[in-house]
Order: sequence, then structure tokens, then C-alpha cells
Amino acid sequence: MGLEGTLRVFSLTDIFQVLGLQRKSGVLTVDGEDDTITVFFLEGQVVSAESAARGLDNRIGTLLVRAGRLSEQDLTRVLEMQKETQQRLGFFLIRERLVAPEDLREALRLQILRIVFSSFRWTDGRFRFTQEGPIDYDADHTSPMPMESILMEAARMLDEWPLLQKKIPSNDLVFRRAPGVEGLRLAVAGAAAVEEGVLAVSKPEAEVWRWIDGERSVADTMERAFLSDFDVLKGMADLLGRSLIVEGRARPEAPVSVRALPAPRVAGPTVLVWALVLLLAALAAYFVPRSPWNPLLRPRDETREIADFLKALSLDRLVAIERAVRVYYDTSGRYPRSLEDLVVAGILEGEGLRDPYGRHYRYILRPENGKFGLYGHNARGDIDLDLSFERTLAPVSELHPVPARLRQMEVRPGVQVIE
Repeated sequence: MGLEGTLRVFSLTDIFQVLGLQRKSGVLTVDGEDDTITVFFLEGQVVSAESAARGLDNRIGTLLVRAGRLSEQDLTRVLEMQKETQQRLGFFLIRERLVAPEDLREALRLQILRIVFSSFRWTDGRFRFTQEGPIDYDADHTSPMPMESILMEAARMLDEWPLLQKKIPSNDLVFRRAPGVEGLRLAVAGAAAVEEGVLAVSKPEAEVWRWIDGERSVADTMERAFLSDFDVLKGMADLLGRSLIVEGRARPEAPVSVRALPAPRVAGPTVLVWALVLLLAALAAYFVPRSPWNPLLRPRDETREIADFLKALSLDRLVAIERAVRVYYDTSGRYPRSLEDLVVAGILEGEGLRDPYGRHYRYILRPENGKFGLYGHNARGDIDLDLSFERTLAPVSELHPVPARLRQMEVRPGVQVIE
């Protein structure tokens, strides 16, 4: 399957979800404004990720050094060995017993997640997925990451990130340990028996505490801590909530001298000419690809690959809606009269009620027949039989249908009840 498009049309969350659902193996390349990342999939699981900004192996070595797991001299030595043999960096780190295997595995996992999660926040760019060529990754030290765990963690991160940024609005801030607790020892709760006088905390809190010194900024801590960027912010926010750290001094920035330039003067006729040019360009961009006489610039959603992708994505959303309908029944004892009930109940987000084309899914409740149906649409807006299915109601549900007079008052747009 070859697939390409823009992040304005498909979010990376949707792309990852479909690739995981279809258990695809291949390479996903995403071109953003400041970086290009490459993610390798093996049967729907992520096994490696690379960033064009910095090589993955060098980044792993840098993380290990900054986290205190490896010395700079040892890193320099194994990088020279790597140049001569082209073996992976991890091979030499383990062979020379410079890094514990569990630390290397954690470093690989963290670097992959940092690359993947940073791209999830991109709102513009282009992506391309191809199944050509072998999937090259460090199978000895990398465990394939299930798509479900990545998407669940990404959803938690995207939900909580704005809240964390309210508490820590800038990565240039510097924090120091609160007066009176500078020498306090923190330990991870549950990892081992906590000694007397040691405060049991979460792993992010304990790791971040190591690097809080009143000199390092949040960005510096993100580079050094053996955590994802999200967990660093989470650990700092929790330490702030415990009043264990306080904001110290912000890293000084060199003043920038900006000389005001006079505003350019634009003649009235020139503005009209440019407005006309922009209008013609907009009309051409809209009508030329849709012209039946133009075989080269067809809309992307007319290609077979994009159509298959959209159908798979729509089917995945329909399955999620069906599960939500069952959950609604299990919790309320009745079936929703409209899909909007699922949003009101907090079971689904409003976005989940629309297909990739922005249309509402059709939901039909037939209590007298003991069934309900869910229906999706194709690109033209017609009901797609591949996206249409009926399910049986629970035996005890809807035994007494609501009278027609009351049902007319209750039914909202998006649902049709068949007598």
C-alpha cells in the first residue's frame, strides 16, 4: 500500500491508528517545517524512528551521557569503533559492558517515543507511507511497541499537555529546590523498600528531582532526564504541587535591538491588481483539479490508495461507535436515541461521530426488531455497503418502545427510529 497526503487532511493519530489496525509493515516519512522524521512499522507495531535533525544513534549516545549512564570518553571511543565496522552503536555499548542492557533498551524506547510524540503535535506537513524495502532496526535491544499503547499515551499527552504548560509556560524557566528541603531524598514508590526519611514519589518526580539545581532550565532537564519530554513536565508539575521546588531565576536572554522600519506605501491600483491575481489563483486552484478534462490534477481522495485509507479509517470509527453504544447501554440500561447521547455521556468525543469527509454517521434504532444499525458514506455521500452493519439489541432492552408522541419530542438530528 502506497499512501501520501498532508497533515491538514489526516492527523498522524489517524494514520498510526489505521496502520496499526491493518497490521502494516513499512516506512512512514513525515516532512515538517523544522524536521523530517521516519517511523518504521513491523506488522502494525513501531520498531524504530529517526530524525533528520540528528542521527538516532548519536542521540541515544548523547542521552546516555547526559543521563549519567555513559561517559563522554567511552561514547567517543565506541563511535570510532562504529565508523570502522558499521555495527550498531548498541552492539559496542553492550560488548564493552559500558551500558546495562536495560538502560540501552530504555534509551531506544525513549528516543523513539520522543520523535513520535513530538510529531503528533505537528499541524502542517506532508506524509508518505511505503511498503518497499526491508525494515531495519535493532532487534536485539528493541521491543516492538504496540500501537494501542502508543496511541493511548499520545491521547493522554495531548489532553494533559495544555494543563502542564499552564503550570510551566516556558522551557526557559529555571527551578530550584524549595528552601528547607534541598537535601531531601526521593525514591520511586514500589520499586523497593523506602527507607525512613525518604519520600516515596513517582518515577518522573524522582528523576526530575536529580536535575533540579537552580541552574538548569526545563529544556536542559528534558535533555538530561531519562524520561520523555511529557514525563519531565509531569514530574515538575507534581513537584510544584508538593511545594518541593520553586521557580528560580529565568535564563537571561540577550536583548535584541530592533530598528523600526517605515511602513511601505502601496498605491491603490497595485492593491486591486494583486487582489485580482489572488482571486484568479484561488479559482484556478479550486476548479482545475476538478475538471474532467484534467487527468493530472485530480483530487487526492479519488485515488485508490486514499480511498482505501479513508474507508479503513471510517470503519475503525464505526467500530468505536458500536463499542460506545454498548457501553452506553451497560451504564444506563437503554440504548441511545441519538449518537449525540454518547457525547453528552462523555463516552465519545464529538469528532468521533463524523467520518473522514466530515459527514455524520447514520444511526437507526429499531427496538421492535431488536436491532440497531450504523451506516457510513463514501466520497460521493452515498451509503457505503462496506460501512453498513446491523447489530442485535440486548434481550431485555427496549421492551416497551416510547410512544410516538413522546419520541417525536425526544429524537434529535442524526438518528432515525423505524417503526
